[in-house]
Amino acid sequence: MPLEKSVIKRSINFLFLSITISVVMMVITYVINPNINEVTAGIGSGVSKQISESSGMGKVWAFIFNNGFIVPLQMFVLALIPIPFLFLLNLISTVALPGILFGVALHIEEGYGLIFATLPHYLFEVFAYCLFAAVLYSLNQNMRMQIKTIFKREKTEVPLFESILDTAKSFVVLVLPLIIVAAFLETYIADLIFDLF
Repeated sequence: MPLEKSVIKRSINFLFLSITISVVMMVITYVINPNINEVTAGIGSGVSKQISESSGMGKVWAFIFNNGFIVPLQMFVLALIPIPFLFLLNLISTVALPGILFGVALHIEEGYGLIFATLPHYLFEVFAYCLFAAVLYSLNQNMRMQIKTIFKREKTEVPLFESILDTAKSFVVLVLPLIIVAAFLETYIADLIFDLF
């Protein structure tokens, strides 16, 4: 399934935005220098019980379920609301949290190892969300056009169902495989990289 150049360009723009948000959150957290125990306890309470109590393939499936279905479903539902860029809220919250963790990590001895261990799955997961956000942009734009046609005298045919179908195809063919790779990287490779430090 070929991607339009506009979708690729938009996904790269979303990726730059995401990395910028993470870096800004990292710098702010580093400067503020919060209590490390409070931050890690707060983040730990936000992690799904299924993920925190899993290991091995069970953890991979928990990551795939949460990151590959729950988060994209939330983004999809927000894209159906005819407000531009509302679907980016999940992406913004997803990239802000690692930025905070990176800022905290810079204050601990093993911090650089933690950051380098996190980067591979962070990049795959965030790019998957950026790609999905770029596809959802088209769906959201179509939704807004659908609303506008209600108030026009001349009705224009907007293939909303076709747009939803294209979004689902893009998710299955492009986004979900990236999320699956990110889940394996997070479960298995992150620990190997961290052990090198």
